[in-house]
Amino acid sequence: MDARAILSKVIACLSVLGSLTIAREVLMDKKKRAMVYHRQMLALSLADVTFSIVVFVGGWGASNPGLCKSKAFFSVMSGTPTAMYNTGVSVYFFLLICRQLTEQQMRKIQYILLFFPFLWGFGTAMASLFLDLYARGSNGCWINKNPKGCEGDECISGANADLYGFWFVYIPRWVSFCVSFLCMTLVYFKVARGEEETPEQELPSRPKTALDAVDEEKEEEKEDGNENDDRGEAAKGVVQNDTDMLWFLKESQGQDTSASERARRMASQAFWYLITYFNTYFWVTLQQVLKTVGDGSIPYWVRVMVSLTLPSQGIFNCIVYLRPRYLRNRDKYPEMTRLAAVFHQDEEDFVLGARQMRSMHNVNNNDNTRRDRRHSWVRYPTQW
Repeated sequence: MDARAILSKVIACLSVLGSLTIAREVLMDKKKRAMVYHRQMLALSLADVTFSIVVFVGGWGASNPGLCKSKAFFSVMSGTPTAMYNTGVSVYFFLLICRQLTEQQMRKIQYILLFFPFLWGFGTAMASLFLDLYARGSNGCWINKNPKGCEGDECISGANADLYGFWFVYIPRWVSFCVSFLCMTLVYFKVARGEEETPEQELPSRPKTALDAVDEEKEEEKEDGNENDDRGEAAKGVVQNDTDMLWFLKESQGQDTSASERARRMASQAFWYLITYFNTYFWVTLQQVLKTVGDGSIPYWVRVMVSLTLPSQGIFNCIVYLRPRYLRNRDKYPEMTRLAAVFHQDEEDFVLGARQMRSMHNVNNNDNTRRDRRHSWVRYPTQW
């Protein structure tokens, strides 16, 4: 076993761990189980667990035709749905931010977003099995010509394997990516233009807490000084560009609870998912293109990049999924350790685009005293 194969297996194990973390987060929270977004992330995670296990198995048992076909079947069945579920998440954010659909309206289309990817993956996997397209090749057990490198009548099976591979897997993956990219482009311009705010009730709602009154009072105090502050910054030559092209990569600051700011946080979250999507499938697609249009040889560095990125989606999806909670906890409890900030759930954990709460524990001791009693490690973060 070479270093590339070992690296791929290690990353696949971490990906399974990341995907299972997301699944646990959703399944253990009643409110998350009821929301379309979290259901999509659960479906994506389960598909990614299957695909990561296939990557971990790798070339084990490849010399056995039955085991090789089984591995190829599960690879095709789970590979494309992971891409489609990513697209479903992008479509969700587009409908939520640009079309202003409510959660109740989202539930009417959730079955398309949840079941179509599975049906496509299972259908193409079964079709490939009946067409006898599975064989061992330079890319392992997958849709390949048998024997390797044969042409036309020379092939025992899979004479058109490369064509089927593109139609069943790679074209759907990149059509999905284009749809995701289009959705995120529309979201980007919608948010960057700073259009009129969406009514608060049209975004996923959250239960009000004792901190809301404090937020409202502070917002009123800020409004009185905004005009003077703006003139002072202009005098200093400080120009705030609210439409910075890379705004979605920047951390949201302050305690802004407006619908537009929540939409911006949700858009930022969606863009990170898109980056993860692209990172996962770019190199493996390049490998297939080089195999098909060239002489069949694939540069070693491309194989290394495939080993690094293809099984990694679960890791990065988990990081992106937990990112809002981490940022919120770091704002809310500056003394909290980074590890504690990842796992501490608060009252807004299930809400998309939940507000930042910078040091709010200093303005309401009673509320936080009750919270600290439930989570003693928040008061003593060094225990983590």
